[in-house]
Amino acid sequence: MWKETPIPMYLDFHMFNWTNAHLVEKDKTVKPAFVEMGPYIFYEHHIRANVVFHDNDTLTYLNKRIWRFEPEKSNGSLDDIITILNPMVALIINTVKDEHVLVKEAVDFFLEEKGETLAIKKTIRELIFDGYDDALIDIAEKLNISGINIPFKKFGWFVERNNSATYDGVFNMYSGGKDISKLGVITRWNYEHKTSYYPGDCGIVNGTSGELWYPPRNSEEISIFTSDLCSNVKLHKNGTSTIYGIEGTRYVGSDDAFDNGTYYENSKCFSSGVPTGVRSVSTCKFNAPAYISFPHFYHADPIYRDAIDGMNPDPLNHTCKITLEPSTGFPLEVFAAFQLNLLLLHQDKMRIVKNVNTTMIPCFWFAQRAEMTEDLASEAKTLLTVRQAVPITGYGLIGLGGLLLIIFGVITYRTGWKSMEEESLISSRTE
Repeated sequence: MWKETPIPMYLDFHMFNWTNAHLVEKDKTVKPAFVEMGPYIFYEHHIRANVVFHDNDTLTYLNKRIWRFEPEKSNGSLDDIITILNPMVALIINTVKDEHVLVKEAVDFFLEEKGETLAIKKTIRELIFDGYDDALIDIAEKLNISGINIPFKKFGWFVERNNSATYDGVFNMYSGGKDISKLGVITRWNYEHKTSYYPGDCGIVNGTSGELWYPPRNSEEISIFTSDLCSNVKLHKNGTSTIYGIEGTRYVGSDDAFDNGTYYENSKCFSSGVPTGVRSVSTCKFNAPAYISFPHFYHADPIYRDAIDGMNPDPLNHTCKITLEPSTGFPLEVFAAFQLNLLLLHQDKMRIVKNVNTTMIPCFWFAQRAEMTEDLASEAKTLLTVRQAVPITGYGLIGLGGLLLIIFGVITYRTGWKSMEEESLISSRTE
């Protein structure tokens, strides 16, 4: 029987309205200007489906995410209309960028004949979950254009994700039953311990799911694996925070989160030929020229902010920060913020982009957030008092491990694991 996750979770969308697109497409001396709109706030609920437990202290599951718009909490309506860079045009230009000039001219002629423009106007609901019809999706599918493989009939940033149990993929995670220090750590994604999206160590599946945590104790660094990035992000210890009387260790994102080897040697495998501070997700997102950064290009090379107007990075609100109770690992506060950008390429032989500069265009940023409630904090303090009474000697160590799981189950999850027999998720490669 499923139970509700007790800590309220929300997904906030901050959309960027491109206010001078009509000027930029005609004059490369004009900087693209953006105004942030929102937030458009959605209540978020997670359900783990098709759960299968394995003998090696891991479990395999699907992650179903459900979102519901909260108009009273939002600053704006889903019917608000904004101007954005045309995603399909950006994708097609990126696909043919290395082709012969005759191919580029033919594609440019095709786009002009179809009436395609560099920028388009859409409602917020179309851009996020509902999606909108785009003839270029159908044409790309019918022509089987190499490099373009969009498995949706409509375009939208989160189209076909609401209520989907399969979009995020298949996760294999340590349960912590035998080793509490591995609790919540993702060991495989889509049955692979190493993805093909990034070379070397950058492709290794590692880090927690972001909801279930092992006790960090004195850890200086933690890592989150997210399917939206097809990789993990590191957070570093940054003091403490007290929430409803419970002190926790705070971890935040820093300049190494989206480094490409410019400052940190072990990040070279994330390099994609652009300045540091953004991570290409092209290979895991249908070959779109898509890049993830912190909001407003916080901790990124200043070249991105200098090329456009409207970016104002804020260290308090434009990063990832997680506060964990150190002896149990249950989250007191979660705020994970990322920005999606599209690379707009200048091409001399293509009318639609011959007058623009190559620019990283911000599309939107989103924050997934959760915070302990006062009632849950009161319950947590009671259970923490019980935990502190457990003798930490001999068999007490075994008791402590079990108690931590109980505390985590009561405070953080309250989620019943349910295995659906219709579809087995066990793979012969699951260790």
